[in-house]
Amino acid sequence: MIRILVVDDERPVVEGIAHIVRRDLGEEFEIAGSASSGREAIEKAALLSPDLILMDVRMPGISGLDAIREIRRRGSLSAFILITAYERFDIAREAVELGVLDYLLKPVAKDKLAFSLREAALLLAGRGEVERREIEHREREERMRAFVEAAFLQGLMLGERSGPELEKYRSALGIPEPWAAAAAAAILSPLGVLDPAAEAREAYEGLRGTIRYKTKALVGPLVSGLCAILLPLRDEAEGPAMQAELRAVIEAAHGSELARGRLRLGFGGARPLPEAASSWSEALAGLLAGASAAGSPASEGPREGVNFEDDEAFLEALLASSPERASLALERLLGPLKGLPSVAPGEAYRFIALFGAAIRSLRGSGLMNEAEVRAAMDFEDLRMAASGDLLALALRGRFSALAAAAGREGRRSLPLRAAIDRIKEAFGRPISLESVADELGIPPGRLSRLFIEETGKGFSDFLIDYRIERAKELLSLPDASIKQVSAACGYPDPNYFSRLFKKATGLTPSNFSSDAKEANDGNG
Repeated sequence: MIRILVVDDERPVVEGIAHIVRRDLGEEFEIAGSASSGREAIEKAALLSPDLILMDVRMPGISGLDAIREIRRRGSLSAFILITAYERFDIAREAVELGVLDYLLKPVAKDKLAFSLREAALLLAGRGEVERREIEHREREERMRAFVEAAFLQGLMLGERSGPELEKYRSALGIPEPWAAAAAAAILSPLGVLDPAAEAREAYEGLRGTIRYKTKALVGPLVSGLCAILLPLRDEAEGPAMQAELRAVIEAAHGSELARGRLRLGFGGARPLPEAASSWSEALAGLLAGASAAGSPASEGPREGVNFEDDEAFLEALLASSPERASLALERLLGPLKGLPSVAPGEAYRFIALFGAAIRSLRGSGLMNEAEVRAAMDFEDLRMAASGDLLALALRGRFSALAAAAGREGRRSLPLRAAIDRIKEAFGRPISLESVADELGIPPGRLSRLFIEETGKGFSDFLIDYRIERAKELLSLPDASIKQVSAACGYPDPNYFSRLFKKATGLTPSNFSSDAKEANDGNG
């Protein structure tokens, strides 16, 4: 249905046109409103957004042609048909210049009105189809550009883009500048929030919007709490000023996040675009150094041999459902691997042990199921990594799965999280669904449903799995006795403990202990 605004200072003309439209053309057109002056026409056009405006030429005050100019200037897409009492060449010429579709002579004849309206309807339909296709084309272009931009910057973060590839991306994205400087942004969710991933995503979208609409920089996707920002530059000399401008824009819009440590930034130097990966590495190093100064898990300090503080920081952040902080800690661990032509077996096994501990802890907390654990425990890619860069790439790829699992903790309800914390604290003492529910002040039936709905396990199965995981850790220690481990895990009867352990692992506690100690001796 095409909506019409009728504009004429003669009321009988307006009523006559409206009558014909309603009586004879009501299935195709409707009268959206009327106006009796050029000024009123301008106001009604903005208010009603009609598809078609029938405009009288001569009216008191603003003329019809001047009203059309103003309506066009305000961005209206309405089409126009003139209504005039006489034909004049100068009016016709102006009308053509304004894109008027047709004109009607007064008194307006029914047949001429119907013909003119239907011709206008055909033109509007064609124009609408063209506009629709143009919009679809622009939307496809925007989606494709966003996809190329994300692939470009994610590859830059992972060190997968070579110089020739970067030139191809530059061409595809239409970047004329031959130089660039990278920045690294870390988005950290505050501890204790119900959904850390959603918090981080919201903060990222805000940062991305600020940068995209207020600067000419490109913004990459959020990868484990990190995103890359690339600032195109005309030359090296332009770098400091443009980086200062970028920093000022971010500080103006996100100063509170920066002050609270929820947003951290690092900047790299200007490089020719094919060498942008070097600028990214520099930006990431600056970010980690800044995080260390702020007391983040990626603590600064000399790395001599094995610094287990870095490992502990990684595990602590991951198991605290803070994948973003864990990502920073991981990048700190991966820093020394960059550019290594080969990897010592001890270094690879260190990461295997670290990720294995993370997987076992996530499984014990019910955040990874058996199938996920089996897939994650295949460390062949880490053992076979031929260089430091390949090992780092494999570890980053594996981290995404662990981060996703850890993020599930943030989506658990508060009562369930409190119950799991209670199990972790008291697993070595007698504990039951009823006792935990009583401590939390909720009905046992509700707590039982929460365990099943949110972990896929009942309370008893969850408790047993957690105790067995802790038992595995204890049995791997030197001089551990089955009786001591059984008691430490809340099972006074070693025989009962042994049956549970074999059912869960397929091995007796003594066999498991022997295998674990042999593996440790072999690694030593």
